[in-house]
Amino acid sequence: MAGDFSAPPACHANVAADVTYAEIANRPERWICSADDWSIDLPRSFLLVDLKGVDAAQPLQLTTRLTRFANMRLMLIGADGRSASREVTQEEMVPVTWGWMMSTPLPRIDGQAEKLVVAIDYPRHAGMLSDARVVPAGHGREASLRMELMLAMLCGILCVPPVLNLAFYRVLRERFLLWHVCVVVCMLVQTLATAGLINHFVHLSIDNLSILSAFSWGGGIAAAAMLLANLIEPGKLDRRHMLLIRAAPPWILGWTAFYLFADGSLRPLATPVYYLAWLPVLALFIWVLAVMKWRGSRVVNFQIAAWTPIMITGAVRIFAALGATDAPLDMLLEQHVSIGLEVLITWLGVTDRFMIIKWQRDQAQSAQKLLAERANRDPLTGLLNRGAIEDHFAELHGQGFHTMALVDLDHFKLVNDIHGHAVGDAVLRATAEALAPDKDTMTVRMGGEEFLLLLRGTDAVERAERRRLAIPARVAAEVPGLDRIVTASMGLVEHCGQGTLDTDFIRFYAHCDRVLYEAKAAGRNRTKRERIRAFSGAARPHRRKDQNEIQQQAPAQPPL
Repeated sequence: MAGDFSAPPACHANVAADVTYAEIANRPERWICSADDWSIDLPRSFLLVDLKGVDAAQPLQLTTRLTRFANMRLMLIGADGRSASREVTQEEMVPVTWGWMMSTPLPRIDGQAEKLVVAIDYPRHAGMLSDARVVPAGHGREASLRMELMLAMLCGILCVPPVLNLAFYRVLRERFLLWHVCVVVCMLVQTLATAGLINHFVHLSIDNLSILSAFSWGGGIAAAAMLLANLIEPGKLDRRHMLLIRAAPPWILGWTAFYLFADGSLRPLATPVYYLAWLPVLALFIWVLAVMKWRGSRVVNFQIAAWTPIMITGAVRIFAALGATDAPLDMLLEQHVSIGLEVLITWLGVTDRFMIIKWQRDQAQSAQKLLAERANRDPLTGLLNRGAIEDHFAELHGQGFHTMALVDLDHFKLVNDIHGHAVGDAVLRATAEALAPDKDTMTVRMGGEEFLLLLRGTDAVERAERRRLAIPARVAAEVPGLDRIVTASMGLVEHCGQGTLDTDFIRFYAHCDRVLYEAKAAGRNRTKRERIRAFSGAARPHRRKDQNEIQQQAPAQPPL
């Protein structure tokens, strides 16, 4: 046997801690020479590897499954009877960069090798025995490069969903987005660790790698359970199912800790009990998905597609570990592929749920905004109502709206009495069009035939007057059949002081109302105007002595 080769154990034995190789070397009944019954029930395990014909002078190494152990002794025996041995501690094992493996060099002898004897004390996983191989140094490295590149691409793809989910979370604070980030991070760490890629970047001990791998896997499944609990639509699972799902994470993490740290008489039970503990979790997930599907969940379609590959892979691994099948124990390639599918398909489900919730939220906000808008609008004319500006008057005044004008239709009651309320409503709508607002003019229907203008700018008075004068023509054009021209009177008050007006909406409005009354008393169809510097605190303002009156010439026909 020369060149590139892989020599697996020919026989193995499981013995007490004080038994040496010399004591069982010539006792065939103590050896199992078949590829099964890889027991670690007793403290010490022996491996016997046939190396007949191998040049022992070439660099050889023992490669096996990455597993914690207490101590290892390697003894290489040559064809001429000479031997060389070395003790290997866990810290001396080197994690490889192309799988969940570790290796150590064999001792060197001259000439042809005959066999290698490996004694391992307190291995924590039977895979350390079954996966052991003697290979030339660097064996299989080139063949693994393509697989490493593919898994590195997979890890790069897995980095995308967390970034997008965090961006989504800024828009919509839904916890399922954060739980999916936890799932992806755990699965990314699991892939990096079990594929060996993490060993390219950091140096971790066998203990740290074992803990990282076990808790990233358990943490990922636990986070997936919490993701489901938060992702499911309301009413698709009852309280009992939700409690069971939320109980899964402590169950998973508890048995993961047992698997990692059980010692003494519990050490041989750690692996089988750990795999057995996954069976109720697998059954729970299948049951919950079936209930969700039966109740018409949309989310469950994504979860079934995402979880089926990983549940099948997990089930095969569980039954292989328990000896029910002869499938490979780790199935690492299948695990990596199923992780990638789970992350990407679940992310599609998370995105779908996010879009639905966002649409529902936007619809609710639009409806709320519409209701608020309607509450601030006069239903007949579509203008703002009094409540829309009264509570914000100080803010509006600070924005420069220093002119208030109160407009009242002259003899409007006669329109209703002679032509009916429907015609009166049409007159009010036409008046609203004549008084239409713009960016510097706010128009409010105060009630009945009374309208209020709040204006800013140096030409506020002229703009208000143009709107008042436009009322008769607009009403005549929009409401045919009237026997009289509809005119309006207006009371206008300007704040022309340098400081903030020491008043509120009610006091300002009261002065406008008084000025409007003066316009009506003077004959209607006209504007009365006052300029106010400041309020003294009394009801009446300090007024300029020159009170201006703008009067529209009476039309040919008497106004209503």
